Amino acid sequence: MRRAKRRTSILDIILYTILIVGFAGALGVSLFVLDAVRTLPALSSLEPKPTQASYVFDANGNLWSELRSSEYRIPIDLEDVPKYVRDAVVAQEDHRFYTHKGFDLKAIFRALYVNLRSQSIREGGSTISQQLAKTAFLEPARTLKRKIQDVILAVRLERSFTKDEILGMYLNQIYFGRNAFGIEAAARMYFGKTASELSLGEGAFLAGLIHGPSLYDPEKRPEQCIALRNNVLDKMVEYGFISPEESQRGKAEPFRPIPYKGGMVVPEGAYFFDYVLKELLSRYPKEQVYGGGLKVYTTYLPSAQKTVEEAIASVLDPVFPIKEGQEHVEAAAIVIDPRTGHILAMVGGREHKGMLSWNRAVDTTRQPGSAIKPLAVYVPAMEMGMSPATVVDDSPYTWKDPYTGEEFSPQNYGGTFRGLITIRDAIRESVNVVAFKVFEQLTPKVGVESCEKLGITTLDKDSSDDGKTDYTMVLSLGGLTRGVRVIEMAEAYSTFANRGIKVEPVAILRVEDKEGNVLEETQPKRSIVMSEQVAYLMTSMLRDVITKPGGTGRLADIGRPCAGKTGTTSSYTDAWFCGYTPDMVGVVWMGFDKDKNMSQWKVTGGSYPAMIWNRMMKEILKDVPPSDFAVPPNIVSSKFCRKSGLLPGPFCPPSDIGEDLFIKGQEPKEFCTYHTILGEPPVTQPETPPSGP
Repeated sequence: MRRAKRRTSILDIILYTILIVGFAGALGVSLFVLDAVRTLPALSSLEPKPTQASYVFDANGNLWSELRSSEYRIPIDLEDVPKYVRDAVVAQEDHRFYTHKGFDLKAIFRALYVNLRSQSIREGGSTISQQLAKTAFLEPARTLKRKIQDVILAVRLERSFTKDEILGMYLNQIYFGRNAFGIEAAARMYFGKTASELSLGEGAFLAGLIHGPSLYDPEKRPEQCIALRNNVLDKMVEYGFISPEESQRGKAEPFRPIPYKGGMVVPEGAYFFDYVLKELLSRYPKEQVYGGGLKVYTTYLPSAQKTVEEAIASVLDPVFPIKEGQEHVEAAAIVIDPRTGHILAMVGGREHKGMLSWNRAVDTTRQPGSAIKPLAVYVPAMEMGMSPATVVDDSPYTWKDPYTGEEFSPQNYGGTFRGLITIRDAIRESVNVVAFKVFEQLTPKVGVESCEKLGITTLDKDSSDDGKTDYTMVLSLGGLTRGVRVIEMAEAYSTFANRGIKVEPVAILRVEDKEGNVLEETQPKRSIVMSEQVAYLMTSMLRDVITKPGGTGRLADIGRPCAGKTGTTSSYTDAWFCGYTPDMVGVVWMGFDKDKNMSQWKVTGGSYPAMIWNRMMKEILKDVPPSDFAVPPNIVSSKFCRKSGLLPGPFCPPSDIGEDLFIKGQEPKEFCTYHTILGEPPVTQPETPPSGP
């Protein structure tokens, strides 16, 4: 007997439909969850590695400034955060933090209920572990997939770390507003103190900020901020973290947040800091400099920096005031320790108008005037056997270029000629004709090479499109294609102070990464570029510039052994003073940025620059016992005739007999042939137009 076919009922259809839809739904949910798991970030370590500020320290080991990325973050150990601050965060964000396993179902359902009732997102159910997971590893979008991922990551975090470790990571990661990430940065941004110094009320306010930092501006909405603080204190009482009496004390605290300045605060010694920052950016990726937690130890000496800035202002402000919208006389200065090359102070202008702005101490090339003479002329002259007692005829002279036939007649400042004069006296009075004639004997090639070995890198040795190079006779008077930089002039003059040893200037001593590993440690780069005897003879002559009558740098005299050279360019466009003691080198420049001169004030290197040098060096060295320049071996003294440079003869008048220093073996050995029994020939001094020194 055949069995009758069973007819499919409507109930069966409904049942099958439910089963199919349920299966499809379960499959969809499973696939969705699997996709959420599959697209989790590949974590080599669950511990977040946020960016953090780099620190720059001065020569005393004190914090100079911070280098912040877009995230201002300063890591802090959890034990350094007061317990009441930690409790405030837990009470506000996740009061069951120490009992759940990474997520809190009660909190999730409560938030869901509140949000459904209000038909808006009023409350979140995320635990501290979930918040850490999403801020450290996930995108900020609010999606179901992201929610599943932060739950999974939160569980992973709970299995890998202790509760205190998670809380510590959270407090270093979370955003508090004012560009501050982490509790330490927030404490500094809102209250100008470290997190370890926060009071109960301050900690409660910062805990309240986590939920919505953009909603609370202490400067615009102080009442709302106080209410926020008090609400957190009430929660701390409700969940048993503090007593009602402690809560009342917290509420009674004055609410005194500091103003928000925004961005990176320009530190003291801003031009020097710019120089350090540029050096760092040339060696390390930008992300590492600003967000890699570097520790940078520098040569910056705050007391010296302040002294140089004050010296410039006190000398120039009364005479050359800065007026808004008007071009004003600028100045730059550098102070270096000649033995180590450590830059102690740097001023790149009278006003600092923004980070990484133009720094006249290192970025600008200016004509050096007579300040180049010791480097290009007299050092090689001493090396080739001349001496301070070498006599040169300071008289009218016309030089003819052997290649072009062009003629040039060097002129002295003041328009006078002195006749026969020693190199020592010519340096003291900055006589142009003597420098030019000595340079002619040396050749420009020798002068260029001398400048380069002393640290000048801006000389032009290749013919440019217009055919100009620095292989010219006017190099002897400071006429260069481009000019020189303040920092390199300081390096060159430090060689005299350091007895012929050149040390490259350095600003960064050591750089460490955030784990304390040394990335670089600077060792002084020294090289012997002249004999100590030549260095001493140059110092002896440059001392006269400051201490002897007729010296162009008399205003620089600081009452202790020192030496230096002035420099003034044509039409008073640039003015320099380059000076040093056995302990310190300082170079000062002043002039206008553009094609404008200081002729109406007749500014020379021996005027305002020498005055600035005097003030800054006196103050910097006030606690340093005076010391003299050490006399090296093989320096001897000998009498000589000022007209011939030879040993005095029987007919040399006493007024023409002098005594000077020589390198042993180079002192005069023949007798004067200038003075005879018939007397000496007359020396004339024709009048000529004045020129710059």
